[in-house]
Amino acid sequence: MKIVSLIAAVTVAFAGASFAQAPAENSPEKTAVVANDRAYEAAYAKGDAKSLADFFAEDADYTTEDGRTFSGREAIEGAIRAGLVGNRGAKLAIAVDTVRLLGPESVLEKGSTTVTAKNGEKSNSRYTAIHLKKDGKWKISQLIETPEPMLTPRDRLAELEWLIGQWEESNKNDDLTVYSLYSWARGGNFLTRSITVKRAGEVTLEGWQIIGWDPVEERLRSWTFDGEGGFAGGYFTRDGDRWLLRETGVAPDGSRTSADNTLTKLSADRFAWESINRTLDGDPQPGIGRIEINRMKGR
Repeated sequence: MKIVSLIAAVTVAFAGASFAQAPAENSPEKTAVVANDRAYEAAYAKGDAKSLADFFAEDADYTTEDGRTFSGREAIEGAIRAGLVGNRGAKLAIAVDTVRLLGPESVLEKGSTTVTAKNGEKSNSRYTAIHLKKDGKWKISQLIETPEPMLTPRDRLAELEWLIGQWEESNKNDDLTVYSLYSWARGGNFLTRSITVKRAGEVTLEGWQIIGWDPVEERLRSWTFDGEGGFAGGYFTRDGDRWLLRETGVAPDGSRTSADNTLTKLSADRFAWESINRTLDGDPQPGIGRIEINRMKGR
C-alpha cells in the first residue's frame, strides 16, 4: 500500500505561529515544517504508526490519490499501520514546496514525497494539506493527495531546452568554423541538432543528432550521424550544469569507435565541450581539449 507515503507527506506540530507573520517562503513556519518533516521521516523509518497518526487531528480527513477517504485519527492510524507492513524497510523523503498562512490558526502546505523501497523502486506523490491549531498544537485537519503528473518526453528534455538556437565555434588558425543548430522536432518530443563544418567558407562535413528520452533505460540518449556514413549512439548523465554523453559508434569503414563527451553550460549563451577516453577498434586515440562554443547573436 502506498498510503503511508501519502500521509508521510505532511508534518505538523510547529507551535507559536501567528497570522501576523508574513507567509514568505523563508518564513519561520516553513522552517518549522521542514524540521518536523525530518522528524516524520525518522518516525516512518521506525515504523511507528501511532506516532505518525498523532500528527493528525481527531476529526481529520485524508483522501488518497485513488479516491479513498479515511475520516478520523483512528481510521488513519489503521491505514498507516497497514501501509507500514507493505513498505517495511523503505525510506521516506519529504519535499515542501510552499507553506502559507490562511488565518490566525490555519496553514496551507503543498509539496511532494518519495518513498524508496528496499529494492530501490521509488513511488512519488504530491499533496495539499490544511493544518489547524488545536489546544496550542498544529494538527493536520485535511490531507488530499494527487498522483505525480506523468512526465512527457518533452518534459524530460526540458533540462537541455537552453540549447535551442544556433551556435558557432571558430578556429581562425585553420579557417575552420563549426555551426550547430538545435531545434524541437515536430511534436516537441525530440531535440534535433544539425551540424555544418566549413573550411574557408566551403562545407566539408555535415552531421545530424537526435536527442530523446529512452523510456526503457529511463534516461536521455542520442543518435548521431555524419554525412560520410558514420553513426553513434549514447546516453547522457547529468551533474548540475554538466552533461556527460558516453557514445559508441561505427566509422564509415566499419571501425568501432567510443568516446566520453562532456558538455558544460557556462551561461545562457556559452557552453564548453571536450572529448576524452576516445578509442578506435579498442585502441586509445588522442582526446579533444576543452572548446568554448558561443550562441550566434540574435539566434
